Formats: sequence, structure tokens, C-alpha cells
Amino acid sequence: MEPTLPATPVWVIGIGNTLRRDDGAGWLLAQAVAATLTEAGCPVHLTLQHQLLPELAAEAVELQPAQILFVDASAAVTSPQCTPLLPGTVADSSHGLTPAGLLTLLQRLYALQPAGWLLQTPGQEFGHGEGLSENARQALQTAPALATRWLATCQVKTDRAPHPICKAPEIGL
Repeated sequence: MEPTLPATPVWVIGIGNTLRRDDGAGWLLAQAVAATLTEAGCPVHLTLQHQLLPELAAEAVELQPAQILFVDASAAVTSPQCTPLLPGTVADSSHGLTPAGLLTLLQRLYALQPAGWLLQTPGQEFGHGEGLSENARQALQTAPALATRWLATCQVKTDRAPHPICKAPEIGL
């Protein structure tokens, strides 16, 4: 009997707020990455969130993703970085749910174990307002290359096992 393919091999979750300057880069990069993956023939489900919520775990049950790519802007990076995630601590408050915490909820509540990735794009200006800083705008230009490289590096397998590179500490994108 052939293994069943996941309903949605890749779930892209963009995290951010377009009314807080560079914080909106998470959404914009997530949209661009999802579009590139779709053009490459990879089934993608895109979700845009201001913050991660526990309710996303229930959505994952419906989607059955093999991979989850969390996309967020960060002042801690100077260029886009994609890092594999492992399940982690779940915060006591829904306002502090991290990508690793969401993976833990999926595992504990629903026995789902998709491979998780955090794609961070640089941000400098997170105050109220619209528009991106020059650094954030330049990083968005790399979206097609980032998506193509990520897809080539971490292929979705029919048995849902991640490609061996998924265990590496970081993908040089």
C-alpha cells in the first residue's frame, strides 16, 4: 500500500503587522515565498497572523502539513536566515506562543510532527507606520531565491520524514 500524501505538504505562516513598519516584512516575505513555491508546483497553504495562536493547532489537523515554514521579521538578523525548529516550551499565555511552542502543541495534542522551519528576515524599524526600511525592502527581493533554495534543500517525502538536511543547524540562504 502506498503512503498517503499530506493534504498540504507546505504550510507557510507569515507573522507580522503591516501597520508596524518592518514587522510587515514577515507577511510580505511569506506571500512572496508561497507564490514562488506554488509556481514551482508545490502545494502551499498560506496563513497570515499578527501573532501565533493556539487555535492554529486545530487548523493543522485539517491541513496535515508535512512542513511548516514560519516567516517573521527580526531585529536579530542582518540577512534572511532559515533555521530548522524542534518542538519547544509552550508559554503560559497565548501572547507568547513561539513557532517551537506551536510545534509542541501539534505533537502533544494531535500527534502531528511536521518539520518546522523559521525563516527570519531583517527588520530595523518596528514603530507605528506603513512601509519598510531599505534593509527590509532589499531582503524581500531575495524571496524567490530563498523559496527555491529551501524547496531544493528540504524536499517533502511521501513518508513525511524530512530530508536529512532538516537536522542541520541552519541553511545558508
